[in-house]
Amino acid sequence: MTADVMVRPELIALDGNARERVAEQIAAKGGYCECCGAKGFDVGGALYLGFLFLDEDRDNYMIALTCRNPDCAKPRTGIVLSGKDFLGDFPQ
Repeated sequence: MTADVMVRPELIALDGNARERVAEQIAAKGGYCECCGAKGFDVGGALYLGFLFLDEDRDNYMIALTCRNPDCAKPRTGIVLSGKDFLGDFPQ
């Protein structure tokens, strides 16, 4: 990460295993970039949603995604997943 990138303190950094599980969830759901149609994403941090929004399940997270297509006009998006779907130590 470069020094000029601001990281929000409420974001949870994901390790390589969690990022891979997110990528597997995207593939299983048939995910693609709504702007350019590409299927490859870089997985960023996660934001816990359970306490922020009443209509979200308590274990939901929004995971930041960036389209890998360098020509994509709108490369930033996200996916909402349950913690148990990508966090290895998530309580069952």
